[in-house]
Amino acid sequence: MSAITVPSSPAGIKKLEKQLAKDAKREDESVKQALKDVQSTEKQKAKSQKAAEKADHALGKITKAETASQKALNKATHQHDAVIVDLRSAERDAEMMHQVDDKLTADLEAKKKHAAEALQSQLVHAEERQSKLRELREQAGIITPDSRLSEDSA
Repeated sequence: MSAITVPSSPAGIKKLEKQLAKDAKREDESVKQALKDVQSTEKQKAKSQKAAEKADHALGKITKAETASQKALNKATHQHDAVIVDLRSAERDAEMMHQVDDKLTADLEAKKKHAAEALQSQLVHAEERQSKLRELREQAGIITPDSRLSEDSA
């Protein structure tokens, strides 16, 4: 927070209180958005993980089919070639899904860290604002109904 000059009038203090309330609201929205981003990324990660597991399962099935087709190569050369193509495609899909999952894991961790930092910052700033308001009210000798409420809740 930047240095705040102490207003000498009740109107100045009221204006400062409004500005601090706006700052708190902006921080609340930032934290809500960060938490929403975390939730969205968690959903994407779950879908990605499921797709990767499905791709691994498909890879296992296609690998078994490829082994069986090699035994019947004389009868099914064409079938064998098609299974090889499917195998390569499944391997690429599985690798791609794993890369997406790894990226989403890293994104999720970064967003969780950002959300935690934003929440911590919000708590620190809220405490600083309350402290500064009490200090300003004491210096100005002004007790408003709001200040009595905030002092009672502190």
